[in-house]
Amino acid sequence: MSPKNQVTSLKTFCLKTITNKLIYSLSDDEGTNYEVVANYISPTTFEVLQDLLKIILNSVNLDANIRFNCLQLLLREDVRKLDTGMFPQFYYQKILNVISSRGSGLQHLNLKGVWARDFPYLLSQLVRSLRGLKTLLIPHMADDAVIEAILTLEELVVLDISGEACFTVDGITKLKSQTLQVLDVGMFGKLSICHQENNGPDLIAELIEYLPNLISLRTYSYSGRALLKCYQKYPRSRTKLKYIHDTGTTEEIIGCVLNLCPDLENLHLDGAEHGVLEKLAKLQKLYTLKLTKCDVQEFLTFLSLSGARMQVLKLNHNKNISLDLSQICLFAPNLQTLECYQMKLTFTNLDTYFMSLVNVEITYCDMSDDIIRSIMTNSPFLRRIVIGSIIRMTDGDIFRICAECDFYNLEELWFSCAKSLTVTSVELLMGHCKNLKSIGQLNGWDVNVDEIDYLRAVIAFTNTDLKLLYVENV
Repeated sequence: MSPKNQVTSLKTFCLKTITNKLIYSLSDDEGTNYEVVANYISPTTFEVLQDLLKIILNSVNLDANIRFNCLQLLLREDVRKLDTGMFPQFYYQKILNVISSRGSGLQHLNLKGVWARDFPYLLSQLVRSLRGLKTLLIPHMADDAVIEAILTLEELVVLDISGEACFTVDGITKLKSQTLQVLDVGMFGKLSICHQENNGPDLIAELIEYLPNLISLRTYSYSGRALLKCYQKYPRSRTKLKYIHDTGTTEEIIGCVLNLCPDLENLHLDGAEHGVLEKLAKLQKLYTLKLTKCDVQEFLTFLSLSGARMQVLKLNHNKNISLDLSQICLFAPNLQTLECYQMKLTFTNLDTYFMSLVNVEITYCDMSDDIIRSIMTNSPFLRRIVIGSIIRMTDGDIFRICAECDFYNLEELWFSCAKSLTVTSVELLMGHCKNLKSIGQLNGWDVNVDEIDYLRAVIAFTNTDLKLLYVENV
């Protein structure tokens, strides 16, 4: 049987209670309770204030005015982390002013829900006022003045200025930092990073040079070309990069990557040319690999050399040649996560096992139900399985799979399109998998709303920790 709900922790209960009281007290437009509430929370630690802000600001169904009132009240000079959440346009300027006046102690600021791009001067002044920031997330918002403000942040570690750029070539080339380790810049699939130039790799190469402690260059899809520029300029230099994403990788580019990035742990290659994948075996620290439009045979050759190091594999867009998952079993015994999207899959050797696999996600792939059955029965430590392809299994198939395996570790099971499975399979999985906490998407099964409502009532009555995900068609 699925696990029982645990007793709510005292911390969670108190936070929920105080949150409800705050929302009720600050829900009037006149602000009659503002001073009383302010005095009540004045001795509160910043950790509690952060937790309250996180709950309230992420409550999307809560009126924006109440959320803003809570932000005004709870944001204090010693609060270290703030994620603003989504707000209507009317509140953008007000929120920036509140953070500027009350958020001097912030170390983490995420403005993704506030379109600060409409107020570049305020955003620049805000950044300058937060001297202790270590994480700043402002995609689509940074212009040259904001870049200059960012230069004043002496402890910045993570910066997100990705998306449609407002900065110029001169502006972005001023970005220099000894502390910055993670940078999001540019847009997926685009070579340029700002409107005025057509040679994004040159600019990225300069950023790599100016950011000596950079370990992750995210979002930008042509990092290999930038590293080639770096190699041509400084062939004996080394970077600290642990993650890059490259498109159309050539043998020349991968050679430069191997020389400049010996610490690479996570790599995403899109449309790599023939001969590239085999060379990845030289990356001794690589354990996460994402491949789009890869050569299947060359990929298996790489696995035969370096598969023991692989913990995460994500494979996309190749239905021309079948990929035998049992080969991955043999070559990658320590694999923990496997994701396949638009692939053609087989499983020929039923005597192979994924002895470390915990997470499987397969969507829009050409495969038979036998592959799903093989993955489930040959992965003894499986925790999560998501299948977004058409499944023709019946209740009898689920019964036989459960009879064969105990699924002690299984927590999430999502079959998006399984029209032959009924409420019988739901009840069987509920009763058989003792740690199962989520079953979905049941609107793709042969079940109706009344059956789901009944099962949810049983779950509530028996205090079972299980969610049945069902979205009614509108």
